[in-house]
Amino acid sequence: MSRVPGTRLAARLRRLPGRWLAAALIAAAALALLVPGVSYATAGQSDAADTGCLGVTPATFPAMGFITNPNRHQAGHLWWRRTSDGGVCIGTVVEWVQYNAPMTKTWEVTVYTAAHPNGLTVKQRTFALNQGWYFWSFGVHQVFSGLTSVCITASDSFGVSCIDFGPAQG
Repeated sequence: MSRVPGTRLAARLRRLPGRWLAAALIAAAALALLVPGVSYATAGQSDAADTGCLGVTPATFPAMGFITNPNRHQAGHLWWRRTSDGGVCIGTVVEWVQYNAPMTKTWEVTVYTAAHPNGLTVKQRTFALNQGWYFWSFGVHQVFSGLTSVCITASDSFGVSCIDFGPAQG
């Protein structure tokens, strides 16, 4: 699916039958179809990423405030793996956000490492969207030394959900 400028956002939103929800969560990075009432957020530029770092192990962000999927089972998910030198490769990060009214929010992926204990935003995208549930796939594809956690948010007031990777290593 090509991503288009925000002015054509409404025309590019896609829908997916409910039976495909589980598959969409697992393969959200590859799918551009959506559940009824859920839309795929679109933006002006593609999220080009270095594919040298691919995660293979799934991890789920807990639902937190408006950072949630329609069933409120998760805020999103990511794929990760340990590297031979003790770092952690973070592949694709998928974030779900619920909008109760039309508004603009900046969605972010922030990593916390030994070198960045206060957090480092590695991906972000701003969306002006209508009421509904939306998800977006961020291609992070980076290795982080001393990774302690990865968090997702949509303009902090919407909630922050994190996956803990334990104490800093390396």
